[in-house]
Amino acid sequence: MHVGLFIDGYLPIIDGVIKVVDAYASRLYKKCDVTVFTPYCYGQEPGYDDRFPYEVVRCWSIMRKTDDYPQGFPIMDPKFRKLAQEIDLIHVHSAFPIGLYAKSLSKRNNIPMVGTIHSDFRPDVYKYLGKVLGEQIVKLQMTIYNNCVECWTVNDVVGKMFISDYGLKRPYRVMPYSTDHHPVADEDGAHQRINAAYNLKDDDFILAHVGRQDLQKREDFILRSLVELKKLGVKFKMLFVGDGSKQGYLKQLTSELGLNDNVIFCGILSDKEQMMQLYSRADLLLFPSVSDTYGLVKIEAACQKTPTLFCEGTMVADGTVDGVNGFTAPNDEAAFAARIAELSANRELISKVGQNAFRVLYRTWDDLVDEVYENYLRIIENHRKS
Repeated sequence: MHVGLFIDGYLPIIDGVIKVVDAYASRLYKKCDVTVFTPYCYGQEPGYDDRFPYEVVRCWSIMRKTDDYPQGFPIMDPKFRKLAQEIDLIHVHSAFPIGLYAKSLSKRNNIPMVGTIHSDFRPDVYKYLGKVLGEQIVKLQMTIYNNCVECWTVNDVVGKMFISDYGLKRPYRVMPYSTDHHPVADEDGAHQRINAAYNLKDDDFILAHVGRQDLQKREDFILRSLVELKKLGVKFKMLFVGDGSKQGYLKQLTSELGLNDNVIFCGILSDKEQMMQLYSRADLLLFPSVSDTYGLVKIEAACQKTPTLFCEGTMVADGTVDGVNGFTAPNDEAAFAARIAELSANRELISKVGQNAFRVLYRTWDDLVDEVYENYLRIIENHRKS
């Protein structure tokens, strides 16, 4: 069996979906042939893809230094098209434009296709293209998912929402995210190393946010909430992990809001051990996204018994029972800050909820990819029979 994973951006770019695809490929190559099909990206050094134990095939693309993701043109790359012919199953992780090519490949060569729905993408499409043109692009994207044998979602909320709001006609299967993180063995040592790296005190109340800084995860909402938090007299440090096209804007906003003494931009932490240590040191992960469907970071944080604060009623908060395995707050900056202030005065509750988050959310990619592989075999066999 040869599986092709199709995605519109890949390492060295880092985001949640890219981590998912790498987690799949890093385990699937031990069971079958697997190839990641993706565009070239800015800053990719010659021979970069040789570091992977699986094959990565890239197509011609356009990407500027300030872009978050490349614009791929697979139809213009003969080598890419040739290698894409040699697969038994297509798994699409991006709807546009790589997904469009995958759809045409699936129909032309009669290859079964699976599509994972990672995000509620309509708001972002509208943001960049406007409502009229944006809705046409959304309909085009949905032709990809509606040409799949089945779609995978991270929870039932997303599956049902895509049926009712997007016109999804294919059956969906819930396949939640997992992680390759593990609980740190020496918590005290991990905390001391993070304290030393970012000049933190042992008793500092630490908030963290992890993700690509392009405002889709509402880093600006977090900063304005922190202004309200300061007004409440709460002492804290905020760690932003990641980079992105809006990092310069966020640093400027931090300065304008008078938060320079509270906020630390950590950049990308490519060292997994250091990332796990940072999660362990954080008291609370802030994740106020209203467009994400699940959020890999909440599992990574839960692995270190660190709970997450979400906005009420969001897809990423699905399955969260406030005060039991996570926390929720109204989608309002002052109310969000008030919830943080309340929790800062109850570290015992934070610790208890973190323990529950670990028990409820923590799952390894090894377990999930075993399930993925069995589903691939099932889909290919059913396709052959039909």
